[in-house]
Amino acid sequence: MIEKLYTVYYNQILWYCINLSSNNRAFAEDIVQDTFMRALEHAHILNELTEVQCRTWLYKTAKNIFIDKMRRVRKEPQPEVDLVKEDDLSEVMVRQLCDQLPSEERELFWMRYLEGYNSSELGEIFDLSPSTVRAKLSSARKKMMKMYFSKKGKGE
Repeated sequence: MIEKLYTVYYNQILWYCINLSSNNRAFAEDIVQDTFMRALEHAHILNELTEVQCRTWLYKTAKNIFIDKMRRVRKEPQPEVDLVKEDDLSEVMVRQLCDQLPSEERELFWMRYLEGYNSSELGEIFDLSPSTVRAKLSSARKKMMKMYFSKKGKGE
C-alpha cells in the first residue's frame, strides 16, 4: 500500500510542501521524506483506510511535520547581525534624504520604516486614514528616490 501511495501521491505532496515552504525545494523534500517515513511507521493503520483517507492522512501529516519543523527553527537562537556596519552608508544616506522631505512626510516615513509603526497606527497618531498615510508614504519614497538619483548623477 505504501508503495502505491508513494507512486501516486509523491509529486502532489511535494508540490504541496513546496508551496508551504515558500518555494524552498530542499526543505519541502525533507518534509515529504519524513511524511513517507511516518507512513511506513503507520502502515498498519494506512492499510485499513481507503485511498482517499490515505491521501488525506498524507496531506495532514505533511502539514503537521512542516509546522513542527517551523516551530523548531523559530526556537533556535538566531545569531545577531549588525544591520549597520561601520562602512555602511545606507542609514546615513536615508537620514540625509529624509531630512529633505516636508515635515509631515519625514515624520511618517521615519515612524513607519525606522520605528516600525504600521499605517493604521500612524493614521491614529496623525488623525489620517490609513490609505492617506500610505499615499503620503508613497509620495515620500518617490521624492527620496528622485533626490537619491539626482545626487548620484552628480557624483555624490
